[in-house]
Formats: sequence, structure tokens, C-alpha cells
Amino acid sequence: MALSNYTDLQASALDWMERAGQTGKTADWVKLAEAKLNRKLGAVEVEATLTGTPSSRTIDITSLSMVEPIALFIAPTGENEREIQPQANGTYSLIDVTEASPRIYSIVGTNIQFDRILDQAYPFRFIYRERFALSDSAPTNWLLTNHPDVYLAATLMWGAGYNQDWQNGPVWKSMLDESIPEIQHTIAQNKRGMLRVDRAITMVNRRWFYGNTDWII
Repeated sequence: MALSNYTDLQASALDWMERAGQTGKTADWVKLAEAKLNRKLGAVEVEATLTGTPSSRTIDITSLSMVEPIALFIAPTGENEREIQPQANGTYSLIDVTEASPRIYSIVGTNIQFDRILDQAYPFRFIYRERFALSDSAPTNWLLTNHPDVYLAATLMWGAGYNQDWQNGPVWKSMLDESIPEIQHTIAQNKRGMLRVDRAITMVNRRWFYGNTDWII
């Protein structure tokens, strides 16, 4: 059985436990599984490819389960990728001109909001921290895509507890406890690979300044 989304995960849990009549309980098992996974792994830094909608200044990011935005880049056709600057909502003017691509963005509710209306379907690369919180509106995430066995084991552990299946519950817990350190190692490697220059470093007249120290380049 496939394990690519929230619906698949719930169906697989029922299938593995042979509990077809407990459909209404699987959402609780997944939620409890995610509580443990979030405590152990924390919010994960990931990236998503987004596409803007012409004549709109927002992109819906409900499906991302975002905890914290990190960076947003735009890559207009025929141009180099450039970063769009974050700014608090209400601190910049909303421009109703569509001749240019956006320069500023903010997070407003479950939307990315731009300083101007988009004149075309621009491609964006969004880097953010994601918590594990599957739902019908957020059907997949980094962990389910890359480690479906861990998500299923965590869900089955709580399903076994609900059904007082003391024989199989420890099996799923053992698999989960063995896998979590491996995932923590993967996350640590990804963090090192995604390190970027701190925004506090700015280049002025070909010189990098950071605090009271500078380096000529």
C-alpha cells in the first residue's frame, strides 16, 4: 500500500492492525505520533517550489505546516534567482502596479503576501521550518515523504496502545527508537548543507562588515 499522504497513512495503519472498524480513531493515533516526533526531531528546515497567481498578491501556504519562514527567492524567466526581502505586514505600501516583480513579502495568516500584484505566474523557492502536522489540508510533509516507515511505526505504536495490544506495541516503539537517531543525523547533515551567509553581514564598497569586524574582499 502506498504511503505518500495522510489518507494513505491512516489506511495503512488500519490495514497493518487489521482494525478496519476503527477508522474514526486513526486521526488521534497520527496526532499522538506527531507529538512525539515533533519533540524528538523538532521543526525541520525544508524548501518548497511555489508558483504565483497572475493578478494576485498572495500565495496560499496552508499545506506547508510552516513554523517559521527563513527565505523566499524568485526566479523570473531569463533572470538569475534573487531573494525577496521579508518585512512585517503593515510596514510597507501595497502597490497596485503589475509591471514589475515583487520586492517585499510578509506572512499573513496562511498566505505569503507581496508588496505588489503579480503580473505573471512567477516561480518561487521558499525555505522554511516545518512541523509535522498532517491533515486533509496538509496531506504530506518532509518526514512522511522521506521516512514513511517511521511515521507508520509511530502511528502503530499508539494504535497498539489504544487496542491494548501489548505484544506488538513494544515492537513499533523499538523500531521508532532505533530510527529517530538516524533521522536526527540526517537533519544535522542537511542543516550543515543549507548554511547561508547571515543577513547581518552586508557588503559595502566591496567590504564585508559583521559587528565590529570587517574583511576586505
